[in-house]
Amino acid sequence: MAHWSENSRPLTTRHIPIRQCEELPHAAQDFDDVCIILLPPHAAASQYRAPLQGIGEQVARVAGALGPDATLVIVGEVADLVQVQAHASPAVRYQNWIALQRAQPRILDRRSLPHGHFGALIQTRYTASLRHTKTRLPYTFCPSCDKTTKDYGGKKHTYHEYGTLLSDVWRDISCNLEGDLTPILARFADLFGLNPYREMRVLDCRALELPRVPLSGVARYDRNSAFQFVREPASRYVAITQMGLLSGMPETADTIEQAASLVGARLPDALTNQILEGDCLEKLATIPDNSIDFIFTDPPYNLGKGYSGYGDDLEIREYFDWCDRWIAELARVLKPGRTLALLNIPLWSIRHFLFMDTLLEFQNWIAWDGLAYPVRFIMPAHYTILAFSKGPARPLPGLIGEAGMTDVRNGLSPFMSLEPLADGYCLRASCVADRQRAKVNDRGPLTDVWGDIFRLKHNSRRVDHPTQLPPQLLYRLTALFTRPNEAVLDCFNGAGTTTLAAHQLGRRFLGIEKSPTYCEMALARHAEIRSGIDPFRKAERELTAKNSPVPRMPKQKYEVPKKTLQLEVKRVAASLEHLPSRAELVQHGKYPIRYYDEYFASWGEVCAAARTTGMTETRAPQAESSPEEVHQLTLGI
Repeated sequence: MAHWSENSRPLTTRHIPIRQCEELPHAAQDFDDVCIILLPPHAAASQYRAPLQGIGEQVARVAGALGPDATLVIVGEVADLVQVQAHASPAVRYQNWIALQRAQPRILDRRSLPHGHFGALIQTRYTASLRHTKTRLPYTFCPSCDKTTKDYGGKKHTYHEYGTLLSDVWRDISCNLEGDLTPILARFADLFGLNPYREMRVLDCRALELPRVPLSGVARYDRNSAFQFVREPASRYVAITQMGLLSGMPETADTIEQAASLVGARLPDALTNQILEGDCLEKLATIPDNSIDFIFTDPPYNLGKGYSGYGDDLEIREYFDWCDRWIAELARVLKPGRTLALLNIPLWSIRHFLFMDTLLEFQNWIAWDGLAYPVRFIMPAHYTILAFSKGPARPLPGLIGEAGMTDVRNGLSPFMSLEPLADGYCLRASCVADRQRAKVNDRGPLTDVWGDIFRLKHNSRRVDHPTQLPPQLLYRLTALFTRPNEAVLDCFNGAGTTTLAAHQLGRRFLGIEKSPTYCEMALARHAEIRSGIDPFRKAERELTAKNSPVPRMPKQKYEVPKKTLQLEVKRVAASLEHLPSRAELVQHGKYPIRYYDEYFASWGEVCAAARTTGMTETRAPQAESSPEEVHQLTLGI
């Protein structure tokens, strides 16, 4: 698909085949523009979990050879990019991890989702924020109603007529790592087409015959004495595999279940369908070994969020030491063959991956296209769900028809847990109804790229928690990884989305939460389920928490619509030929300035329409002006 990089001067591309690792640092020596390394793909889907031997050190040598203003982009498989960042040269700064959609998802087996993406890891030799052009993607249109895929409602005047800003999940183009990467390389050539860059050097290593490091499987439980939390039942599971009860036999659902039954424990009644208030490490210590069927956790990200009752601002080493402790406890309580799923931002997920890989077995890096607050020109939409199993994973219940109830009919149509909405279809109620009447097949394949689960946009579906997850995310995870009546645990349960979804889908649940406020909130919502009330329904609530630096505005009646006020600012900007200051708006605007002070959270919001062109949700005829000419007519861009 097309893109438009504003004021870009596309870089000249020089393609260099690399036949020996020794050639890499020489090809990059003192190069001070944009260097892209293409890593070898997996020769077979079964190598998904095995990284290239020494690849982190090889890329670090390249990074160290580059000039001080260089940008380095490494394109490769997930496990390889983790190793690259783990061994990153001190000379580079991590900037971004872009999820790149695979044209043909790789299907390994039914113990993991089809692998639908690889990635581009971006590092720079300079320490400032990433330098790049403002790049937009054109709007997509629903094949059924021919309106934009997203419903922009009353904010169309604040969007650009060409399209939306690029994010760090590229689903509009799809390639295979072993195939033609021209669309991806062309986008990078435009994205970085600004001074001082002139050249993009592509070091193509895909023909290198580098060995992949085999993983040692469940024997990693007993690898060394550093992980003494592994107690006798888990050691017995290792012994079972080593004696041949699993390792010489086909690892079917039945044999894995037989092994799990030998070491597993049923969650005690006192801990079943409960919300425990307290510190997660203290409460996890009360849970028996090998007693939980599925664990999901969305920990504090250490980004200074305003949670109720505790902080989110630990020093980074202290933060990861703490994370390692509760991850180790989660691995202890997880049953063999079962899955731990951990949600985080990509950079933190790399660190969690490295620790989890010493205890558990990698299943999937799920790339959730879950755009939150659009704070950068490459919008942060890539959220990682790391899925690791305890020993060999059992076949996933959601992939073999053993999930039982997987969907809740609560106004979230057309969401289906195991049948994602295909890319391009809109969610407008009228279009959904038309498609259902016409029996249109609007479903796509279920892979580890999730683009049909959206953040909660409307306050009517929110409770007073700053980072509330959409219930659809937990419906899908629960449906994939559990059977009916199995035990689900979340040790950072917050407002209860995980345990509520488990409750609705007929699973047993256990939540742990430090905040008394959130515990009470979750308990009240579970009581609603028992009374036949949907806890995720629309409702009028007083909210104070917010997941962005922009303050929450009080509910109020607008004497003049906000859209009218923003379009007035646009008129003033056009007459002044620049964005107005507050004083200039007082002088030239026709509405009292108090409206702007009372209705808007920032001056940026006041000027939102003046900064762009406005758009329409219907497909427009071919514009006579080029995107560059349109750009020259807009203000403040």
